[in-house]
Amino acid sequence: MNHHYLFVSAHLDDAIISCGDYIDSLVRAGHRVTVATVFTDTGTDLSQLARILHKKFGLSTDVMKARREEDLNACGLLGVDTIHLDLQECIYRKDRSGSPSYKKLEDLFRGDYETKLDVISKAAEVLSTRLCLTDYDRIYIPLAIGRHVDHGIVRIASEQATQSISDLEVSSRLIYYEDLPYLIYGQDTQWEIDLAHNLHPVYISLPRCSLKQKTAAILAYQSQIRLLWHSRREMLRQVVQHAHKYRPPGLRLEPSTYCFRLHAVGAPDHVPLATHVPANF
Repeated sequence: MNHHYLFVSAHLDDAIISCGDYIDSLVRAGHRVTVATVFTDTGTDLSQLARILHKKFGLSTDVMKARREEDLNACGLLGVDTIHLDLQECIYRKDRSGSPSYKKLEDLFRGDYETKLDVISKAAEVLSTRLCLTDYDRIYIPLAIGRHVDHGIVRIASEQATQSISDLEVSSRLIYYEDLPYLIYGQDTQWEIDLAHNLHPVYISLPRCSLKQKTAAILAYQSQIRLLWHSRREMLRQVVQHAHKYRPPGLRLEPSTYCFRLHAVGAPDHVPLATHVPANF
């Protein structure tokens, strides 16, 4: 039986960078996948921070249009549907006085969500109204490793949107993915305690061909390569190295496979393609 799975992404690259290989394997197994990206709009009167980042993107005009096209190309390579939900990304948002909400890069990585309740509420509303969440058999959302403000907002908003549905089964469909490249950077050393303490790690055996498809899809986000990795070569090195990081004790892998990890509230067999491993792994 084929199923329909939803991946909720904060930005136009997050779901593919984090889960592109797993998504490829789901599609190869005959399932339908949709990637819904929450923050896909800019604003007017750009802040200094936004201008600096635009320069790093290497895009001269209509930055978000170009990034949306990159996303369509990347998702097209993997054979998945895309939805852009058109909320403003953090670097474009203004506070009530009209000043930029974030003036320095480090401001984007502070997990103070008490001051972001209006954005969380709007994101939850958009997820509830633009997406029919009951249509999806599983809903994948970010753990928010790295504490990027938009990733945290999307996690909280997704949890709120599913919990507000009268069908209690919907909230049980949530599965959490690890945020790349922030996990690779290794700076968020407390994420397992702070963000995944009530979740169970689930391992999936993936073929190397899915990793190849993932890296090809990541390369479609040309504007983000230099910002996140400085070079294509560094991206390929880090992504491939990370893919071979997980080796749960007792799990035998075929030479042409590697392990991918997700996090779930319930039993591992509720996670599509989950590899059954000994209970003590």
